[in-house]
Amino acid sequence: MATMHCCCRLLVLGIFVMSLVNLTYPLDNGASWFDPKSHSLREQEWFYGHEQIDPKLMQMRGIHLQVEARRMASKLRKLSNKEIGVTAMQGIYDSMPSIRKQANEEQKLNQIAKNLAVKFQHYLEVLSANKQRVESLYSFHLKQPISQKLDCCNISDSELRLVAEYHSKISNLMTCDLIPPSIQQHSFNPGRNLTAVFQRHIHDYPSIKWQYFISVDGIQNEFPAHNFQVVHGGCPSALDIRHRDVFLGTAQPQRKHVVIVVDQGNSLSPDQLKTAKGIARYILNSLSETDRVGIIGLANKAVYPRDDQCLSKQLVPLTFEAKFFFSSFVDSLSKQEFPTAHSLGLQRAFEMIMNSLAPLNSSTEDEAMIVYISRGLLSTLTEAKDVMETIAIENGRVRHKVVINTYAVIGAGKTVMFEKSFLQNIADQNFEKYDVDRRYSGPVKKGQMLAINSLEDLSSTAGLFYKSFNRSSIDKPRFTLPYIDITGQDLVMSISQPCFHDNELLGIVGVDLHVGDVVQDVTYYNQEVSEYAFLINNEGYTIMHPSLSRPIHSTRQPMHTDIQHFENSQGFHAVRERILGEESGQARMLVSLDNITYPNGPPARGIPLHATYLWKKVPNTPYIACLKTVDEEAIHSELGNVQVASQKELVYHRLDLIPTEHNCMHLKQLGTLDTSTLFLSASAFADPFEHLSTPETKRMIQGYVAYLNDNTKLIRNPGLKSHVRNDVATVSKINHEWKRQFQSSTLNDYIVRRYISTPSGVFRMFPGGIVDKSYDATKREWYNRAMEFPGHVVLTAPYLDAFGAGYIVTISHTIYEGKPAAMHSSSDRVVAVMGIDFTMKYFYKLLVETMPLCKKGDVRCFVLDNQGYVIAHPRLVEPRGTGPVEQRHITHAEPLVANDILNHDQFVRKRLCNNYNYRTIQRYYYFNTSLSGILTNLVHGEHCSRYQITSIPGTNIFIGIVNQTCDMITAFCPCSVMDRLCLNCHRMEQSECECPCECPLQMDFCTGQLLDVDDRNPSCPRYPEPNKLVQVPTSMTSHLKQCMQSKCSEKKTKEECFGVRDCEWCELNKDGKEPLSSPHCTTQRVCFAGVLGARTPYGDQAKLLPMEDSPIAESSTPVGPVAGGIMGAFLVLALAVYCYRHHVHRSTHHYMTTAPDTQVRMSQLENEPDDLEPREEIGSGHTNIVLATFDHPSVSPYRVNPNYRRPPAGGESDHGYSTMTPQEDSEQASTTCVEPLISGQEKYKPGVSPTGKTHALPPPPQISSRRGRSPTPPQTRIPEQTCIQQQTVLPSTIPESSHVIANVTVHMVDTH
Repeated sequence: MATMHCCCRLLVLGIFVMSLVNLTYPLDNGASWFDPKSHSLREQEWFYGHEQIDPKLMQMRGIHLQVEARRMASKLRKLSNKEIGVTAMQGIYDSMPSIRKQANEEQKLNQIAKNLAVKFQHYLEVLSANKQRVESLYSFHLKQPISQKLDCCNISDSELRLVAEYHSKISNLMTCDLIPPSIQQHSFNPGRNLTAVFQRHIHDYPSIKWQYFISVDGIQNEFPAHNFQVVHGGCPSALDIRHRDVFLGTAQPQRKHVVIVVDQGNSLSPDQLKTAKGIARYILNSLSETDRVGIIGLANKAVYPRDDQCLSKQLVPLTFEAKFFFSSFVDSLSKQEFPTAHSLGLQRAFEMIMNSLAPLNSSTEDEAMIVYISRGLLSTLTEAKDVMETIAIENGRVRHKVVINTYAVIGAGKTVMFEKSFLQNIADQNFEKYDVDRRYSGPVKKGQMLAINSLEDLSSTAGLFYKSFNRSSIDKPRFTLPYIDITGQDLVMSISQPCFHDNELLGIVGVDLHVGDVVQDVTYYNQEVSEYAFLINNEGYTIMHPSLSRPIHSTRQPMHTDIQHFENSQGFHAVRERILGEESGQARMLVSLDNITYPNGPPARGIPLHATYLWKKVPNTPYIACLKTVDEEAIHSELGNVQVASQKELVYHRLDLIPTEHNCMHLKQLGTLDTSTLFLSASAFADPFEHLSTPETKRMIQGYVAYLNDNTKLIRNPGLKSHVRNDVATVSKINHEWKRQFQSSTLNDYIVRRYISTPSGVFRMFPGGIVDKSYDATKREWYNRAMEFPGHVVLTAPYLDAFGAGYIVTISHTIYEGKPAAMHSSSDRVVAVMGIDFTMKYFYKLLVETMPLCKKGDVRCFVLDNQGYVIAHPRLVEPRGTGPVEQRHITHAEPLVANDILNHDQFVRKRLCNNYNYRTIQRYYYFNTSLSGILTNLVHGEHCSRYQITSIPGTNIFIGIVNQTCDMITAFCPCSVMDRLCLNCHRMEQSECECPCECPLQMDFCTGQLLDVDDRNPSCPRYPEPNKLVQVPTSMTSHLKQCMQSKCSEKKTKEECFGVRDCEWCELNKDGKEPLSSPHCTTQRVCFAGVLGARTPYGDQAKLLPMEDSPIAESSTPVGPVAGGIMGAFLVLALAVYCYRHHVHRSTHHYMTTAPDTQVRMSQLENEPDDLEPREEIGSGHTNIVLATFDHPSVSPYRVNPNYRRPPAGGESDHGYSTMTPQEDSEQASTTCVEPLISGQEKYKPGVSPTGKTHALPPPPQISSRRGRSPTPPQTRIPEQTCIQQQTVLPSTIPESSHVIANVTVHMVDTH
């Protein structure tokens, strides 16, 4: 204990010393952030306060860092100009002919609206034809029953085939049925007679995905046929969830006001409560975003999903987010030890309805429903009359507008009992039976009483639910918001329409459409910075926007968000009202770049500009097409008629279909050194969705090449956009320069590839190679960063190369539109971005060559980018047995430096942005690249560890040096090791060090606004899209040699091997600790990260034979079987203990991460097998955002495994915000005490308490337990004087609190 207190005192002293670390850099404290004019002091002037400092004192070990920064800048500029060919490419564009064109945004918008209208007109014609066919067949059914069945669940896989557009196996030769278990023998089932018309529609409009008919009896005819085995719960469960909300929303399109009351009193058995919860989920799944819903859990008191003035008082739109939130609440309900207060529950339900219905004197004839799910057991003989009295009073107040449907939850085999009679009387509102007087003389609208003893019975009630409303269906099409299809896990939207016979509802017909096809004109409208399109519906929900991922990469259910959150400039609310209310128009408003969404990242911040919004409603649909331009010039230039120089230079990337003379393997990619290859992304085509959906053939490629090579312009356009040909011809001219540089470059061992991309979708790469069809360079990090820093040499943080090069760093640079005088500025329009990939270790090699002092043991040199991610650092290149680490942040790699620089907001700022699609607030750092001096603590700082950092001119990066002369630990940056959750979401101080992280973003379900007004932040840019390796048959590649031979075995020293492509200096044995007796250079497959036999991120590590460093066991007495048995038993026991501890530990951290499904953090791989964690049981973790799922529907996007591992091959790294990495060996040895995170001036963002008021933080907990569920945003408090070891579960029992305790890792300063 004494040692512990001593440790804590030393840490506190260290923190106090760090507070004295001083800033010495030439910045004017009165200057604005990022104002280049404020950095005009001469480089040799150094100041501490008003005291001028001798520049000689600022040298560290004889190094003047600014001089080294300029040397590094010169080397990077040389790499950019010479190796990438930036100057050559810019010269090519400057020499190209150009024409001036008048911009006409209104014409562009009208074309988008026209294309959408034509597309939807075709779909509506398909829907109408299906409707007429069903209604015609029903007339025949009345004469001779049409009831032949083909159960989808009985179709074998052998009858189906895998179709890429469906992402599953289907058969377009037949229509199958999803059939309720208790269906009448001769129920109308037209499926077999619909197949021909369905097939014709698919032939005419291939973009249609599913067609279906759902009868009022619950039968679903599905085309194409599918066995729905991929659905959670198997095929039978598909009936209860597939298109259920589409059916009810079409049969009863009017807005429905529904309150669901779930009995959880002591009269229900566990099975009955499970059934009651299943009914509630089924009803939630049947309703849609146009409905208004509330939910109550009932025992002796009423409980709500959140005790605030919204969810406890009003009905809310049942958006996808609200649906999951309510479902999570239902899942959390447990049996109470009190009898059910039936009257109380119904009274609370009526109050919610009264607060939400239109005023009684209005012309709106709103109706409402209470769904009461109960066993119906009464606690007293008089309680039944009290319940009816409550209904009479409350329903009389709203003039009997409320219908009550009851679900009697009964046990199996119990058909008649008093409880059923009581619930029937509630549904009938049978006041006379109990001598209760009516409070309103109007007629009572009777509801339905449904007895349910199994969840399988629910599907048979599909046509009964809506009848209580006593409304006639509207014979109009209904459009849904985008949602994830449970069968193919891709984004679709539905159009549906009711079918009638003599005004009697037969069912509904529907078609599911690929959202990618519907919104393609918006998605691929413009890849440039200053202009973009977006699509919304007539309620303001966003269908497509640059902040959202392309539909082809959307694999999780989108959170439907109002456009005002993406376009959140002050004053947009008035523009939004005009957009929703007017057929067409335009508006101009003043905006700041802080609130502008750019498809490819902002070029600057804080500059006031004018934005122009144009909009036009799409006829016969609920959609509105919009266009936004920001200070766009009325006249712009385009390339003129560019002649193709040589047909040999135009080789399409599909080398598997049309190979070159010398195909080879470039690492894992089929490639060629003969020439660079051309790739055209979807944005280059007039119909992007068709291009992505149609497999390319040799004939198609020959058509592309012939058209692009045709200088006579006589060959027909094969479907490309008009300006693509000139872009292809222009970028093709760089091919000769690349080949010449490849033949003469001294850096070929370190270069992976060169490439160039244009906003139009033209992409060229050398060495040539196959690229995945969905690839879009304009959505990659290297492209976006270059657009953010036009004219600069831009570096990205290390990430895993999808094609097998290991960890790489990209240098990218913009190319401006051509000007005859070649006089360019950063305001010029960018027409292309060039890039080059180097191995990650090459940049550390370059750093050490620039500053040889970095080799010293007590000196660490590093390079970081403008967001604080480390590009070069000793930890990134040293051999490790803990697995690859990427996206290492300065707060993790150099916590001492991070703690100091955060005190200087002129140099680095913490920033926030809202990710609405994942409902998170992202915290990140942004560094001032216009810094012209040196930031240091040399003058009055810590004597044990000193640092300097300065920007590298003309780039987005910084260079730093740390001289550590003792092992004293003086700084830390706490970070979560389990997920990306910030340790304290209720406060963010500029000076407090923490890793980039995220907090839950709470929405007010009643208003659609942010629950906390302080959470109003700019919208986050979309995540960079992933890249993946194209799998080519081994028969085509097995005989091919590598394009470039690295010859690792010929590298005899570490210096020769270091940074060479596909080579590793192997120096540690398999355990990652013991040095090899004979270090050597070999391939990454043999010795990844310097560890012999280490698992590679691609899962292709070589199986090693016994070597001298791994001696073979000698022969001995045959005790092997016995020893093996003992060892096996020990391993089983160890595995069981590990799994138990792992389950307990993870159950305390059930949190959503915003890392996209396709982007996995390799920092958490740790060379372990790629087994995913088993899915956790509902009931643990956060509930401030929805964490649970329905029993059957698709997985909630909130429920993402934080320890998700990369698949064994073909993936690539997370190049986003992730830095939550397990502690390294150097950190695991350290144990320290931390001060409370909440100190000084507090800035709280507490959740809503039951009283609607905020409350103070509770005292530190005294005991340790698992973290419980909390209905409010999590916040974290570390108890004072608590020593936290690695992976320790902190105390978490905090009664009546919204505070959550999270695991932390304390990143210490290295002591080497």
